[in-house]
Amino acid sequence: MLVEIIADVTCPWCFIGLKRLQNALSIRPMYEPQFQWRPFLLTPGLHEGSINRQEHLSRVFGSESRIHQFHDAVGSAGKGVGIDFNFSQSDLTPSSIKPHRLISYAGERISPLLMARTLFEAFFVDGKDIGEVDILVELAEGLGLAPEVTRDFLESERGKQDVLDENAKIHRLGINGVPAFVFNKRNIISGAQESQALVNLMDFMATAERLENDENESLLG
Repeated sequence: MLVEIIADVTCPWCFIGLKRLQNALSIRPMYEPQFQWRPFLLTPGLHEGSINRQEHLSRVFGSESRIHQFHDAVGSAGKGVGIDFNFSQSDLTPSSIKPHRLISYAGERISPLLMARTLFEAFFVDGKDIGEVDILVELAEGLGLAPEVTRDFLESERGKQDVLDENAKIHRLGINGVPAFVFNKRNIISGAQESQALVNLMDFMATAERLENDENESLLG
């Protein structure tokens, strides 16, 4: 089973969605899917650096009351999957291009989910600026990646255009919100769905795959 994860590491609902996916997999340990990270940019115009988070949220939500509602909803959902969001740790929203590049780079060596989860936790729990190369190198080193090689990659432009192209492709497909999960390139489920909904879809996909294999064997027999 192939699971494509369309997400942005500066999106709290994507963090929640990833945790719910991992919970779903713990319910169905017999499924051992392959994962592909597909980058989505919530702030596509921000290619480098960071912007003030409060100003950014004000542009998105329009009022303080709606920002508070957003934080309350995210905080409550986060607690349900063991995430202690700490929005007071940092007042910045960084460009996610470098983090996306790091996930792609690290995915050749470790699970992209592990790298993504590490970035989410660093940003939303520890308040680290994951747009900064020094921070990214430190996080990657903690997962066993060589710091010198990681820094060389991040300080280059390698992989940047790939992120921009993939983001554009995803938008052309009509996917304008994240997280989204695509199973076996056939079924897509959007939003930070509850774990049971993801379990149900994986069960459906596994059954469909089994029936298809049985039919093929019958035709060959």
